Amino acid sequence: MPNTSTPFTGRPIPRMEDPHLIQGQGTYVSDIHFDHQWVMALVRSSHAHALIKDIRCGTAAKIPGVHAIVTASEYPDLKRRLPGMEPMAPPILAYDRVHYVGQPIVAILADSRYIAEDAADLVEIDYEPLPAITNAEIAARDENLLHPEFGTNVLEHFEKQSGDGVQALRTAHHVVNATLRMGRVSAQPMEPRALAAQYDPSSGELLVYHATQSVHRAQERIANLWGMDPEKVRVVAPEVGGGFGVKNGSYPEEALVTYLAKTLAQPVKWSGDRFEEFFGTYQEREQVHHVTLGFSQEGMIVALHDTYYQDNGAFAGGGMLVSQNTARNIPGPYRIPNLYIEGYTVMTNKVPQAPYRGAGRPQGHYIIERMLDRAADQLGWDRLELKMKNLVAPKDFPYATGIEGVTLDSGNYPRVFQDLLEELDIDAFRMRQSEARQQGIRLGLGVSNSVEISAGFGFEGVRFQLNPSGQILLTTGATNQGQGHRTALAQLAADALSIPMEQVTVIEGDTGRIARSIGTFGSRTIIMAGNAVRVAAQGFIDKTRAIAADLLEAHVDDVVFDNGQFFVKGVPSVSHDWKALADAWQSQSHPEWPTHEDYFSSSSATYGFGSHGVIIAVNPSTAAVRIERYVILHDSGRVVNPLLANGQVIGGAVQGLGSALYEEMLFGPDGEPLTTSFLDYRLPGANEMPDIEVYHRDYPAPSNPEGYKGVGEAGIIPSQAIMLSAVEDAFRDVGLRLDYAPITPGRLFKSLQERGENA
Repeated sequence: MPNTSTPFTGRPIPRMEDPHLIQGQGTYVSDIHFDHQWVMALVRSSHAHALIKDIRCGTAAKIPGVHAIVTASEYPDLKRRLPGMEPMAPPILAYDRVHYVGQPIVAILADSRYIAEDAADLVEIDYEPLPAITNAEIAARDENLLHPEFGTNVLEHFEKQSGDGVQALRTAHHVVNATLRMGRVSAQPMEPRALAAQYDPSSGELLVYHATQSVHRAQERIANLWGMDPEKVRVVAPEVGGGFGVKNGSYPEEALVTYLAKTLAQPVKWSGDRFEEFFGTYQEREQVHHVTLGFSQEGMIVALHDTYYQDNGAFAGGGMLVSQNTARNIPGPYRIPNLYIEGYTVMTNKVPQAPYRGAGRPQGHYIIERMLDRAADQLGWDRLELKMKNLVAPKDFPYATGIEGVTLDSGNYPRVFQDLLEELDIDAFRMRQSEARQQGIRLGLGVSNSVEISAGFGFEGVRFQLNPSGQILLTTGATNQGQGHRTALAQLAADALSIPMEQVTVIEGDTGRIARSIGTFGSRTIIMAGNAVRVAAQGFIDKTRAIAADLLEAHVDDVVFDNGQFFVKGVPSVSHDWKALADAWQSQSHPEWPTHEDYFSSSSATYGFGSHGVIIAVNPSTAAVRIERYVILHDSGRVVNPLLANGQVIGGAVQGLGSALYEEMLFGPDGEPLTTSFLDYRLPGANEMPDIEVYHRDYPAPSNPEGYKGVGEAGIIPSQAIMLSAVEDAFRDVGLRLDYAPITPGRLFKSLQERGENA
């Protein structure tokens, strides 16, 4: 029956995906089992930097169930550089030199992972260790080159300038300096990376099941690497258990599995384990910034100067995007008339960096928020008043930040920030904080503002198909990793076609079902695919109107579609729904069912805004931080599903709080990773996290027809800045200054000990 009720869009509808997932009925790559498949395990480097002198595999090859031991010496194609990691990409398998602990050297194919790992333990590799570089600023001096053939350790050096930052600082009434650091973190999705591939020699087709965020990008990489027609490479992402950016890049395992399946004409599968996630999957965040911020006498920002170094690990990865994004986000939501930003993306002997949820946004906002806090404390101003004073106001829109065309375009930043402060009841908190301090209890308040730059490039599409049952099949290349796309897109499609949501089936992430896609990352799916639904729905209705015209014995131009029904203009009493059209089409024995595929593209970014506030209690004796309250005011533009939007914002906040309080990848001076399990690398749990409050303030984005803005990165952006701010505030009477995130219990304990604050 037609959809005559309230539109589905804007309603907090529970996720349609959940029932089969919580019942264990989801299919992940690990659930894919080809007949006679071989399973791959890898021998990875145990050195951060060394020459490979010899590889001996004889003993390993004798283990029953081992079918092949693969090295780049025996398979020269595997000396090729990975695509998409320019300008300095690793070989698929290391063969002469290794550059980080975890770099793959040997692939073993066996009947099971257990057998393959037993064989891997028997492979002997002779190394000649080389000096390891683990500090980006030292590496940038080029005194010891990681890749002599590249000629420098600096992957990229750039300058971004707006106004005259240097001159403006000279004339500023107040100048504040700081060196701010962020540690390296690991994404740790619930499902490690995985692939399974099968090649059909007779057809020349390669089928790849892939836990990836972008099936079409993977298809392009695989086809280009092995000289195949992209149409012969089908990439399918079944259920993907989290992505967070790290499942979107070029990896040796992707190249290995596809190459070996094709070359050996044998199904090959690899499912990474948790141990491999710590040194085989790309990481992020590690940067050091040397910042100067200048103010007028009235407290207005006049200039910012920042020189920073990003430790990008041993190869390019996607780290240069992260570094560039950092610069784009440094101004945040504040008016800064003069900017000079200089960035160095530097290689070291660590796991490569690549985008992880936020992808430069948290780093940029960490800088401006921490510097505003530092300025307020140093100059005797109120932190909240200083931030409010410098926020971009509605009258300023469109406001060009001066960084690569980033132009803030909509919202009311001061109003949203004021709403946050009222929700937190600052005066009441300050009174409680003062009373608690007299009793030896340390309470702290942190606030942070952020802009989420989303989408702004490329396209996304959807494909509608009418099925025999009258069910509408909606296909998109964007891949779900837990966001709830199937529900949100079904809501949009149901409204566009005036049908119940149950009549829409959404399929994602399959290159065999839709021609093109970019993928799911950067908070872009609803912005791009959501707008594509509206475009494609109209084209689909226009195509199916011809079927209705035959049923109604009318000219197609006289057929009207309204409220889920097709009828002749002026005669609504005689109408046909989608099921009737399906029955009519089926009775005529058409070989293919009606479809329409369409795309939405945009080069204009969206700019969501958020104000976060946190109240914490710190135990001075143990340096334990307890979060009492966490409040988020967020402008998401037009919200498709508030329940899903809240889930994205809250999930990002929890992830960010982990990187603010606990998570850090640590390396020894020889480049050896010291955090290789959850015993050493602590993730936040339910005990540490409060019930996060989210309140939406929705100002539609002017840059896309439906007014959507991103929410996927929103929660994680302010996390490190806000927590350091809150901890400082708890000890502001003793002048605590924190310049390194995360502020782990051990690091905080040491800082408090230096000030005599530990009992």
